[in-house]
Amino acid sequence: MAKYRVLKGLDYPPNKRAEVGAVVEDLPATAIKWLLEDGIIEDATKPVKVEVVEPVVEVPVVVPVEETPVAKGFDPEATDGDGDGFLQDGTQFQRPVEEK
Repeated sequence: MAKYRVLKGLDYPPNKRAEVGAVVEDLPATAIKWLLEDGIIEDATKPVKVEVVEPVVEVPVVVPVEETPVAKGFDPEATDGDGDGFLQDGTQFQRPVEEK
């Protein structure tokens, strides 16, 4: 007897139900033609159709960071030239020398 894979849930006589993916072989012979035509069932001897969906990869938008006026003139490699324990004396970036 022929086997059919159910593609859409199906109620059929006598009081039976087949869910998507089920393989049945007791469908009424008079209904098989139109069930195949309407895409409700398919021949179970054929391989299952698998639709492969390629993932969509979004390219991130990189927004350049503008240098702020506060950062201009800052010297992370400053040295304590006068030996008073402070770097960049007399500027807004004056800071104590860090112990290393």
